[in-house]
Formats: sequence, C-alpha cells, structure tokens
Amino acid sequence: MGMSREEAILKIKKCLALSKSSNENEAATALRMAQSLMKEFQVDPDLLDIMEASCESKATKTPQAWEASLVMTIARAMQCKPIFSTGSSSWGIKASWTFIGVDPAPEVASYTFDVLYRQVIRSRKSFIETTLKRVTVKKNKVARADLFCEGWVDSVKHLITDLNIEVPTNTNERIKKHMDQSRGELSSFTPKDRNKGKAFNDRAANDYHAGKQSGKSAKLNQAMNAGEQYARLETKA
Repeated sequence: MGMSREEAILKIKKCLALSKSSNENEAATALRMAQSLMKEFQVDPDLLDIMEASCESKATKTPQAWEASLVMTIARAMQCKPIFSTGSSSWGIKASWTFIGVDPAPEVASYTFDVLYRQVIRSRKSFIETTLKRVTVKKNKVARADLFCEGWVDSVKHLITDLNIEVPTNTNERIKKHMDQSRGELSSFTPKDRNKGKAFNDRAANDYHAGKQSGKSAKLNQAMNAGEQYARLETKA
C-alpha cells in the first residue's frame, strides 16, 4: 500500500527536523525528501504545523456569553481561531468548540477550556443547589447562575494569560489560509446573554462576586505535549 497523506505529512515533518542536522549530507538528503513529498502530496509548507483541536460544550444551538468569554480569552492567549459547532439531540451529536492554530497551541487551548469548563460547571451546580435553592422560577435561577459564571470566568482569566505559548508572527495569515481551504464560508452568531438589559442591582452584584470568589480556587495544571508546555460557527470578538 502507498503512503497516505497523513503519513506523508508526518514524514515531511521528520525530514524537515532532520534537515537542521549538523551533518550536511544528512540535512541535504532530508530536505530533498521533504520537498519531494510536499510536491507529490501537494502539501503547503505554510500549513504543515497548522492543526485543529476540539472539545465538547454543553451548549446546544447558541452558547452563553460567559462560555464564549472563556473561549475568546483562551483563543487570544493561544493565538487560535475558535469556531463553534452546534449539536443535535436527535442525532446524538454534542456541541463543540474547535481551536485552530499553530501546533501545539490548539491542543493547549482545548486542554485549557476542558479543564476550566468542567470546574465552572461544577461550581455553577453547587451555587444553584445552595445559594439558589429557594429560587423557584427557573428562568431567574439560570440567569443568576449565569452571573455567577461570569464572575467565575473573570476570576480565572489570569490563569490563561499566564500560560507561555510562543507562535510565529504570521500565525493569523496562515490560519486564515487553512480555514479558506478547509472550512469555506462560516456564519457568525452572537452569544446568548440572559441578563442583557437587566439592572445590575445588589443581588446581581452578589451573584457575580460569589462567582469571582469561587473562581479563585480554580486550578489549571500545564499539560505537556512533545516536550512543550502545553464557528454558523464563529464568535464575534
């Protein structure tokens, strides 16, 4: 059997790494092999290290503003492009976020979202079961829980911005090139905000600050990948 495109890309990456060898003959041979494979499989060298990494969301058609805020903070810190894919209960498809960027940034972004998202969902559940246990009107309960989550997300933003991810200066152009080739036209959406237009009274402030306080206990261990630290579809910044 011949080499698949995925296998060719892996071999190209290995050859490009060998092309930096101090052994001139080995380096030249590796570079020629890489160039030959790129030509044969029509691989754009600009897109070799552009990758995608996805993570599940509990949202369905439209994510909440606090969730989109968490995603956008992560995406900016990792210099990734996030896209949201809706789920389908009838088909058993879960909604997801996909981060597109330079390897390993998307994996770091996906890991970061997954870890923090699970923590904020747990904290939200606890807040509802304790502070909001006497609230009987469901829409009031979920709106107040959203305020709690807004505070929680604001509290953990420093954990995200403290991550040290270096990416090339032409990252945005390369991501756009990748998306133009692989994604085509994407529609945009505005995240749902259940508290939009409502007065920020003392109760709202208490819910928000309860979230900020809870977020202080959030933890984000830096994952490792290959020796490095580790949207309808598109959110509006």
